Amino acid sequence: MKTLETERLILRDWKETDLEDFYEYAKAEGVGEMAGWPHHENIETSKTILDGFIRDGDVYAVVLKETNKVIGSLGIHDSDTLSYGYKAEIQREIGYVLSKDYWGKCIMPEAAKAAIQYAFEELNADVLWCGHFLINEQSQRVIEKTGFKHCGEHVFESKTLNKTFEGKRYILTKADYEASQ
Repeated sequence: MKTLETERLILRDWKETDLEDFYEYAKAEGVGEMAGWPHHENIETSKTILDGFIRDGDVYAVVLKETNKVIGSLGIHDSDTLSYGYKAEIQREIGYVLSKDYWGKCIMPEAAKAAIQYAFEELNADVLWCGHFLINEQSQRVIEKTGFKHCGEHVFESKTLNKTFEGKRYILTKADYEASQ
């Protein structure tokens, strides 16, 4: 993926040297659980997932320019969601995680806006999807700040936590994105 830059952030491919930063935020209780995965119990778990990020190439490392530290991740994934009465040729789904140390500082909306622009303008997406668990009010605020529209309720299944979560799904069409520019 192309490196993206905002006022405070760099969104770039993951590197093996990011392991310590990744583990630092992924081991904190409550971070992964808001996204449907358990916090990392050891650095080996983080290493396995980091290897997948590097291999698959659809998840950005979110780097704070000021410190050059990885403080989160943002994925732009292929999606085949054909629900809510909308069908599109090229669909992507955005998901994100941020270190607890940076919650409430408008960092993820800044990162998400850059990813949205990239998805529509360079990946030629027709529609973007995202969602959140009802308990994840921080994610809901990010979604609302970035122009997505609520399109339905959803039950998210987390195989790694072995439970389901009530949630909401959101959509952003290319036409809506272009109208907002």
